[in-house]
Amino acid sequence: MRIYNLFIIFILLLLNSCKQEQKANNDTSKFENGNIKELQTKKAFRISDTDSLKKEELLKLSYKYMRAQDSVQFFSVNKKARKLSEKLRDTNAIAASYWDLGQYYYKKDIRDSAYYYFNEAKKNYIKIGDQSNAARLLLNMSVIQKDFKDYTGSEVALTEAIQLLEPSKNHKQLYGAYNNLGILFKELEEFDRSLYYYNKALNYLQKVQTKNKFPSLWNNIGNVYLDKKDYKTAISYFNKGLNEDDSLRFKDPKIYSMLIDNRAFAQWRTADTSGVIEEYKSAFRIRKENDIKAGMTISQMRIAKYYLAKKDSSTALSYAKDARDLSIKIQANENYLSSLKLLSEIDVENALNYTQTYIQLNDSLQKEERAVRNKFARIRFETDEYISETKKLNQRVIRISIIAGIIIIIAILLYIIKDQRSKNKLIQQKQQANQEIYNLILAQQKYYEEGREREKLHLSRELHDGVLGKLFGLRLSLDILNEEDSRESKNNRKRYINEIATVAKEIRDISHKLSENNFVEVNFKVVLEELINQHKVYRFNINFEIDNTIDWNKISNNIKIHIYRILQEALANIYKHAKAHHVKISIFQKQHELNVIIKDDGKGFDSNETAGIGVKNMKSRSKSIGAAFSIVSKINEGTTISVSVKI
Repeated sequence: MRIYNLFIIFILLLLNSCKQEQKANNDTSKFENGNIKELQTKKAFRISDTDSLKKEELLKLSYKYMRAQDSVQFFSVNKKARKLSEKLRDTNAIAASYWDLGQYYYKKDIRDSAYYYFNEAKKNYIKIGDQSNAARLLLNMSVIQKDFKDYTGSEVALTEAIQLLEPSKNHKQLYGAYNNLGILFKELEEFDRSLYYYNKALNYLQKVQTKNKFPSLWNNIGNVYLDKKDYKTAISYFNKGLNEDDSLRFKDPKIYSMLIDNRAFAQWRTADTSGVIEEYKSAFRIRKENDIKAGMTISQMRIAKYYLAKKDSSTALSYAKDARDLSIKIQANENYLSSLKLLSEIDVENALNYTQTYIQLNDSLQKEERAVRNKFARIRFETDEYISETKKLNQRVIRISIIAGIIIIIAILLYIIKDQRSKNKLIQQKQQANQEIYNLILAQQKYYEEGREREKLHLSRELHDGVLGKLFGLRLSLDILNEEDSRESKNNRKRYINEIATVAKEIRDISHKLSENNFVEVNFKVVLEELINQHKVYRFNINFEIDNTIDWNKISNNIKIHIYRILQEALANIYKHAKAHHVKISIFQKQHELNVIIKDDGKGFDSNETAGIGVKNMKSRSKSIGAAFSIVSKINEGTTISVSVKI
């Protein structure tokens, strides 16, 4: 018997070790719903030439091959779809191809590979911010982790899924997450936490009103109370599940058989055996009819326990062996262990052999589970490392972007400052040049006037002392000659004398005029016109009106200089800031006041804001000559500057 048990263990381990290879290379003998006919027609299907359409078609075809369990075609098409998605940098499509791979391996019960590809798909969905699909994958991964008793990893995955789902209020997926947490903590025998999460799941399930999910949830809650040995409460929940839908027997035979089997077991635990065996056998028949093999092993073991309690060892042994054999056939390791434990209780003579087989198998399964959990841990570590590296990279990119942005801003500011300084320097140079030109005009005027005065005095003396003296002597000579008695001589002399007197009078008048203190006017109007002409090359038109009756000779140079500078500053400000199209400058005299008005149609500014340097300079210049200064500006309506000074 011991040799037989060892042989069974060897066969089970061999089957388990070859499981992945057998399932990965499974042929196309099994197809769902006649998919083989559809896929046979698809072989002649022409894939689009456009990459984006081709990618979508390949993904759909890959999915169909996966559903049809055509491994060869599935792997080939899936790989093509993923390569094309990577070429197109379509992260969503890449994630979908990984998801299909995960689904394929999950159906083949190759859970570590399924976990790996689900994780790859999840990473890609996280990358593009698709939290809903990332959460669905985390739910799948948590189930796989729970099956391999990686309870901590499963809890972490579920918690992460909930964090992704809560902002979007995805009630259906949140129900699934909390339901799985309830299952997880029931396995850990933390029954209060399990019930807490089941109640959270119930709240979300009530919001989505998915009626077909309620019987399963009532069954899960009933199982918690069953483990707590609160059998009456457990029965009430099993009844609640059965009463949820009268047609449950046909709609969901798996859940229905589970509910009646669990209710019978809870009733048997209360020592009330009436009708228990009938319900056990009814559950077994439903499971057999619907090929629910894992459920069949559970029914067989519960029937065996029932007959063992009734002291019918032979019947109990028969059901227990059937459960063991079916568990080996379907590779349900947990059920196989349970059947070995039950056989050791029923078949006392061979109990030692069953126990040894149980221990050896349990040890080998634990080693396998540890190996798979280590794989999960490595994948999680690599994922965390990937996320950490991605965060670091993102932070580095952000830092580099910020530094680059600061450098660019500083460079722009430096360029603006340099450009502004250049402009200011150019303006200053122009101002200095204009000042020098004006000063030169004044200096030249002074030298001219001094020379003119000297020339006037010289001419005056020459005319007075020279010409007039000679003419006076000539007149005396003629007066003497006038003593001749000849009438003709007298008339001629008299005529000459009159002519000489006329010349003398004209010379005297010239001399008097030259001696007058006349000031040659400095043509300040021309200077102002020259200033206006300099600014006509800018982006605005200037209308310049000046009162020609203004006597600039009577206006001090200091006033003229400051008026000139105020005009110059105003035009510079209009050029730099106003963005005006038209400027009107009016200079006129009203009684004893000289008025200057500068008006533009620029963008204006808020008069309540702090004045700029240009405005302050104009105010300062106005104040220095005792002038009244005002500036009125409105946004998008232009600016008017007025200066009024007494002369």
